[in-house]
Amino acid sequence: MKNNKKSLLLSVIVGIIILAVSIGMVSFYPKMVRVAKEKSLSVNPYIDYSLQKYMYDSSMVLYKNLLEKEYDKNIVPSDIFIKDRENENYDRNDYKENIDQKVYNAEDLLKKGIKNLDYIIINNKSGFEISKGEDNIKKIVKGELTSEDEHYGYYIVIKYDEVGNYTIVDIKGAEKDVITNLFYGLEWKQYGYGESITVSGPKDVTIAYGIPKLLEYNDPISYCIENSSKNAYGDISLLYVGALAVIIIILALFTPSRIWSRCIGIKNILRIPFEILVVLLTCMISLIALLPMLVYEYGNNISNFIEIMKSIGVSQRTSEIVFMFGNILGLSIIIYGIYLVIIAVKNIFYIGAKEYFKTKSLIGMLLLKSKGWIKEGYNRLVEIDLNDKSNKTLIKILGVNFIILSIMCSIWFFGIGISIAYTIVLFFVLKKYFDDVKQKYNILLEATNKIAEGNLDVEIKEDLGLFNPLKGELEKIQSGFKKAVEQEVKSQRLKTELISNVSHDLKTPLTSIITYVDLLKNENITEEERKLYIETIERKSQRLKNLIEDLFEMSKATSKNVQLNIVDVDIVELMKQTQFELSDKIEESSLKFKWNLPSEKVIVKLDSQKTFRVFENLLVNIVKYAMPNSRVFIDIINKEDGVDIELKNMSATEIDFTGEEIVERFTRGDKSRNTEGSGLGLAIAKSFVELQGGCFVVEVDGDLFKVKIKFKK
Repeated sequence: MKNNKKSLLLSVIVGIIILAVSIGMVSFYPKMVRVAKEKSLSVNPYIDYSLQKYMYDSSMVLYKNLLEKEYDKNIVPSDIFIKDRENENYDRNDYKENIDQKVYNAEDLLKKGIKNLDYIIINNKSGFEISKGEDNIKKIVKGELTSEDEHYGYYIVIKYDEVGNYTIVDIKGAEKDVITNLFYGLEWKQYGYGESITVSGPKDVTIAYGIPKLLEYNDPISYCIENSSKNAYGDISLLYVGALAVIIIILALFTPSRIWSRCIGIKNILRIPFEILVVLLTCMISLIALLPMLVYEYGNNISNFIEIMKSIGVSQRTSEIVFMFGNILGLSIIIYGIYLVIIAVKNIFYIGAKEYFKTKSLIGMLLLKSKGWIKEGYNRLVEIDLNDKSNKTLIKILGVNFIILSIMCSIWFFGIGISIAYTIVLFFVLKKYFDDVKQKYNILLEATNKIAEGNLDVEIKEDLGLFNPLKGELEKIQSGFKKAVEQEVKSQRLKTELISNVSHDLKTPLTSIITYVDLLKNENITEEERKLYIETIERKSQRLKNLIEDLFEMSKATSKNVQLNIVDVDIVELMKQTQFELSDKIEESSLKFKWNLPSEKVIVKLDSQKTFRVFENLLVNIVKYAMPNSRVFIDIINKEDGVDIELKNMSATEIDFTGEEIVERFTRGDKSRNTEGSGLGLAIAKSFVELQGGCFVVEVDGDLFKVKIKFKK
């Protein structure tokens, strides 16, 4: 009970504060009126943009009317206001109608809408004129209107020359420069083809306008002038409304929850969704925005409420008091409403933004509902058995289709019969489509099964429609399988050849060693023969050792288990060193070596030992297999980004292999295997070059054997 009393007391305090704020706001009405009137006196209503636009547009209308009356013929506005020479590159029909419509609209406004405007237009050459306002407006043009004449609060005299340029000759109620600048912004322009097209104004005429001080009619002129005064009231009221808004927000933000939770109406407000609260807040703020109008009516004694009260016999004073109390009550209700709405929005921080969005927002609640609907729809979609016959699926779809069409056509009895016929036709059309899809699917499935069985030459010639992408992917799989099979066959062949070649190359020196060892056991051989046998055994052992080392090197190179010691290597010097090491073999051969080596150093980051082995294998290969007495060309070409090395020789035997085959392991150019060698030299050379980031290519042209090596710098 104690807490209830305390909360009630605090609620009363909040109410008193709001009432005090409302009374304070209304009590400021007289001051707001005084300040607004002072400000309105400093505002010139005649420099209003809309007001000057009425007069500028009227000049176009008056010029057309003058020509029509003087020459007694109908004139289309675009014929006199569009400069043909300036716009000769444009199709006039693109903007002609727009100009005509603007003139006709301005003419209609001048005749029926604008009543507080006197005018006269005079042809400077002929003196022909049309006017409204009789003597007063004519006095302005003739310069006979004295400064004591207070009939017009504003007038202006504009003179147009032969090309349409205007000059303000006389003006009252505004500065000439200000109006000139306004007129410049009011000039009619049309936009077409990416360029602005100036519309010509009146020519060789004088036009005068006058706005009386006492405005007899309610028209756009009176609205513009009165609105300038209302704007002053609006500007002043805006300051007070801003202060009022700050007070309401502070009061709402700093009110403890134990107070606002017991405020009258708060429980109902808290049930309202967030979006509706925003609308309510906007409406109430809009009502607060009516304050400038109330202040204006109060300051000018033109309140409709006061007039109604006076008409039923209530005195002016009593009417004003009732008006003020009504303002206080209305402001209090609006302020309290805004206060409650802000409190409701503030509730976001108490229950959490996420929870508030779920439970107090229409969008949030709709999203939660939508999530449930989507989940339910998805579950139903997943449960559909795609293995059912297509006809059953079609019947379900067409059944739904028939129901929809029947509902749509139920307002017309014969529509049901049409929907039945439509459904039957649609059934056969869709059945044909499904059968076509099923047939294409079966073709694809059959081809897939054949590939799975090992038939890689299956070819699908039919157009599979929507399955064409799968057809393309299946062809890629076929091609990949073929390559894999070919590679496997090649690998098996190479493995067989490898075993055969290794067996042969290992067996040959071993057989020789065993044979000569048996010969050494014979005690009847001479010392000379013994030495010869030992030398042969030593040579065959060395060959066996070299073969095993080559096998070991090849194994490491193939598995890339090679430790590289990269240093700066002079390729030219390394080639010369290789030449020197093999000079005995080169000199013993009848080959003529042509060395084309750069004179300068060619530095490349390489493993010197592995590169030496490459050069050694290639030169030994040339000495073994080159045609006797032929020339051998060794070229080193230094380039900016790398170095090219080429070795060319003519083969002693007919070349019956390709460049790719000769670099395979245990492949020898001498298929009769009459020469010593392991068949690993080129394979090792290629592996070492590629391990160092180089490129190793063998080219064969007839009996010309060429090796190309490229290293990057």
